[in-house]
Amino acid sequence: MKQHHYSLLAMSIMGAFYSNDAMADLMAQCLVGVPQFRGEIVQAGDQTRLPIYIEADSALINQPTDATYTGDVSIKQGMRSVLVDEVKIEQQGNQSRIAYLNGNFNYQDNLISAKGNNATLNLLNRDANFNGADYQLVGRQGRGTAEDVAVSDDIRVMKNATFTSCLPNDESWSIEANEMIQHVSEEYTELWHARFKVAGVPIFYSPYLQFPIGDRRRSGLLIPSAGHSSREGYFYSQPIYWNIAPNVDATLTPTYYSRRGWQLSPELRYLTRFGEGKVAAEYMKKDRLSDWIESNKSRHLLFWQHQANFLTHWRFFADYTKVSDNRYFADFDSLYGNRTDGYATQNFRLGYYQSNYDFSIAAKRFQTFDSSGIKPYRVLPQIDFHYYKNNLLKHGDFSFFGQVSRFDNDSHSMPTAWRFHVEPTINFPFVNNLGSVNLETKLYATHYLQKRGKAEDANDIKKHVTRVLPQFKLDLKTTLESENQLVTGFTQVLEPRVQYLYRPYKNQQDIGSQDRDTVGLGYDSALLQQDYFALFNDRRYSGLDRIASANQITVGGTTRFFDDETGSEVFNFSAGQIYYLSSSRVDDSSRNRTFHSSSSWSLESNWKFHKDWNWRGSYQYDTILNETALANMSLQYKPSADNLVQLNYRYASQNYIDQNLGENPYNQDIKQVGAVVGWAVNDNVSFMISHYHDLALKKPVQSQFGVTYSTCCWNVSLYTARHLIATPQGKPDSINDVYYDNRFGVNFELRLGNNYSSGLDKLLSKGIIPYQEAFNIN
Repeated sequence: MKQHHYSLLAMSIMGAFYSNDAMADLMAQCLVGVPQFRGEIVQAGDQTRLPIYIEADSALINQPTDATYTGDVSIKQGMRSVLVDEVKIEQQGNQSRIAYLNGNFNYQDNLISAKGNNATLNLLNRDANFNGADYQLVGRQGRGTAEDVAVSDDIRVMKNATFTSCLPNDESWSIEANEMIQHVSEEYTELWHARFKVAGVPIFYSPYLQFPIGDRRRSGLLIPSAGHSSREGYFYSQPIYWNIAPNVDATLTPTYYSRRGWQLSPELRYLTRFGEGKVAAEYMKKDRLSDWIESNKSRHLLFWQHQANFLTHWRFFADYTKVSDNRYFADFDSLYGNRTDGYATQNFRLGYYQSNYDFSIAAKRFQTFDSSGIKPYRVLPQIDFHYYKNNLLKHGDFSFFGQVSRFDNDSHSMPTAWRFHVEPTINFPFVNNLGSVNLETKLYATHYLQKRGKAEDANDIKKHVTRVLPQFKLDLKTTLESENQLVTGFTQVLEPRVQYLYRPYKNQQDIGSQDRDTVGLGYDSALLQQDYFALFNDRRYSGLDRIASANQITVGGTTRFFDDETGSEVFNFSAGQIYYLSSSRVDDSSRNRTFHSSSSWSLESNWKFHKDWNWRGSYQYDTILNETALANMSLQYKPSADNLVQLNYRYASQNYIDQNLGENPYNQDIKQVGAVVGWAVNDNVSFMISHYHDLALKKPVQSQFGVTYSTCCWNVSLYTARHLIATPQGKPDSINDVYYDNRFGVNFELRLGNNYSSGLDKLLSKGIIPYQEAFNIN
């Protein structure tokens, strides 16, 4: 018989498809048997004015001082009701009215349900005393026992009491205390001489303890995490939460690594009338990591993010991240950066906004993590001004953009500069039922005041450079609905588009450094824009320092299919290409110009071929190389929020990389394939598994597996992973030398509120390649 060998990934996928999804929702299961309040909420002060309804088999009434009721006695007053064998009510006019419950009773109000023997109720307020009570919180999980319970409007005091959020007959965990005080409105409990038990076995004692009994934030210990890393050793992380005020809170997380030492991670969140934001830091005084040679220096991170709207028209935004060294994100798992990040941003912006214009002043800086001696420029200040006016001319809309920027660099070999830029634009839009024609003319006028670098070997630079570039653009769009449908039940729409763009050539060799190794970058970013939608952009490069000449026609279009019943979009396909009527260039450098007659074909498509299935792909074919340049694909099956399977593929040819980005450090194609599965097997078990493999390197990039087991009162998550890490210092660094970190971790959580999440989203967010939702067309 032929044997079949299945990988862990394949078995997980098959198990997911055949899992039992017919079980009830976990929340519904957990709330079965939890008493619910069905009446009307009454304010505490109104309790004295509410009538009392009493039913019983017999009654002995001694007006006006007392009455005794026996046999299936039912008492109802406002939000509370009692069933008891016998009750005696004593009253003194309107000053006192006490009910004495004798025998077995069953009491319930909007906060608590209790059973026991003998109790006392004050019928003029909400005070009550129960003896030998079994109690259950109303509307949420939480139950226990107590020898004596004193209930008032906002406080429940229990003697020799127990508490657990587990369901009846489930003794997974419980807390016992000599005295337990539950603060109802504040949603927390105080305990004296508390003993924490697991399966009835005491494992922890504290003379004083607090824990929440609701969803309100409370200061205290949060869920810890622990595990092992082949690189960092054993680790334990214990977050400590401080609820400073309703609008301010903080978390301090000390983490111990057996092979590295201690790391402290404070985080402060705030919401004030001056805006909302977050301030965080990470600090390790001395890193004992074996491949970190600068052990005498601290390693740290500082993060600040803030946004504010004030004085009606003013806006402020800050996004600041700074780390101690280039390898920080490669060596630490941080919430404020990823190991795949090549830089950290430090941006500030203050703006004033009106309906027709806005003004802002900003500062920008990038902290790059490469080993190059040439760093990106920082901008301080950058002053922007925008003005908009429709119908300034007949059928013509006018806009104006102006900017003043100062560029500086940490490298003394690089020049510094002031840049003054204005960009007026007039657009004539003509729109009717057939489509639209936009005729636009624009002027780029830029002047540079440049200064040579301070280093002795710095290149000379032209002090004054002026660049004036007019631009003309004609953009034609139309939308056509197909009368002869290709597919029954769907409406097809065609959106062809043709754009002509002209901009004369201006040699921009004198802008920025004259070094042939750095020319072409300018002062701001100059990233080449490549995808389908970028085909219709005005400029090939981002930034203002490299504006390539243009004499080109861009042809493209999109077809869409809409479901006739729902009206939702189920499929689209876009294709486009640029035809160069003359070479596009920014200077005399060969790498900053085009030598061919057309750009690559760019294709993009989305297909929701089933309510649970979605496919997305993009493709670029280079007509000069006569080969595929770029390709990527994502196929996702997602029948519910907690169930998904996603397959991914990415490709970039070596020739394309060499042609556009210079030397290829890998000297081969980029071919990566990956899969991620997240599945709730049933209401208790959910898992995540992912694997990404580089087919060109023939080596795995990342493998992960995580599983969460949830019950109504606790859950536990186990996580294991193997992923690439940066080349350790002093180790060989070549295509055949790769290094991995093997990790294992565990999280345990007691459920005290109403959060019944499967925890799948936390598992999917882990790793150097976290799950990303596939584009969904609706």
